[in-house]
Amino acid sequence: MPRLGLFCGTFNPIHNGHLLIAECAADQFKLDTVIFVTSPVPPHRQKGLLPADLRYELVEAAVADNSRFEASRLELDRSGPSYTVDTVLSVKQRCGDDPVYLVIGGDNLNSIHDWHKSDLLIANCHFLVAPRLVYRTVMVTNAGDKTDSAFLETVVEEEVAQKYQLPGAQVSIIDFPAVSISSSIVRARLSAGKSVLYMVPKPVHDILLRSGYASAEVQSNG
Repeated sequence: MPRLGLFCGTFNPIHNGHLLIAECAADQFKLDTVIFVTSPVPPHRQKGLLPADLRYELVEAAVADNSRFEASRLELDRSGPSYTVDTVLSVKQRCGDDPVYLVIGGDNLNSIHDWHKSDLLIANCHFLVAPRLVYRTVMVTNAGDKTDSAFLETVVEEEVAQKYQLPGAQVSIIDFPAVSISSSIVRARLSAGKSVLYMVPKPVHDILLRSGYASAEVQSNG
């Protein structure tokens, strides 16, 4: 049976950070396939969201050149409420008795017990946690400067791995180089008419331009 990873998200839009996490997870845990499932969005979160079909198209374009990656409309095409546990159980039909390796952000792990049918989810998943990035501002003193000047520097760190625990569950930490790219940063740059090339894969960048989600100025520079 294949070892399957499952990466569910709104992917609004998908970016290189998502792909890096999935690639490192596949390599570290010997996954045959990582399935990117584009999630629908509750009505109260519609603001600032790209259309569902466009988000899926971007995911499909982003994963097309990786033989271990697969795009799925499983949640978009499901009628009624869409729960992660239902997606996991559906995917589990392909991997038999083995668990589904569910990629999840570290900030979501502590709320798993509040998820729909969490006990069933925990029983069928091995959670692969992508540590959350933490931004800290520290004072740095230049000892070689006669004026003994100091300045503030923002550093990015990963939260301590020991923090990611879920009693009764299989939990592992994904070892990946931290990158401070987020979908919100991509959207903000698009809104400001700035380039997002190299933050998102080239095919994703081209679709965003073609769809009118980037300015003519960025398009001419792309």
